[in-house]
Amino acid sequence: QDHNNTMSNTTTRTIVITGGLGNLGSKLCRHLLHQNSPTKYKVILIEHPNFINPNKPLPHDDAIVLPCDLGNPSQDDTLKLKEALQGADTLIHFSAVNPYPNASWSESAQSMDHSFNIFQLAVICKGEILFILHYIYDTTIRIPQQHMKN
Repeated sequence: QDHNNTMSNTTTRTIVITGGLGNLGSKLCRHLLHQNSPTKYKVILIEHPNFINPNKPLPHDDAIVLPCDLGNPSQDDTLKLKEALQGADTLIHFSAVNPYPNASWSESAQSMDHSFNIFQLAVICKGEILFILHYIYDTTIRIPQQHMKN
């Protein structure tokens, strides 16, 4: 969805990033919010509440942090996630329990739960998902709703 500003001829895109305060999420946030281009970004960083440190600066002052547990979202988490996703142009999923190759099966399974939960909500809210499957292919994949089971 494009939000055209007729005064300055810019477009604002809303990007939701899971694992938003982690290494990749922070770097992408800084990149999106520091660039000078006709496209402007509103960046929403989704992060587990246990990993939000109020004493640590955000990747960018304009970033919005949304504390949510993607592995076991509460009803309140689900409502916040749906609200963020309904206004989003793109979802970038970087959240993982342990993003390193030495992750145990349990940690990998929990990370898959994160993926399932956020993608399910994205399909419910947007009808399709656009995400970066960074930990396997480093590519962008689009899955139209007609290919998803209800």
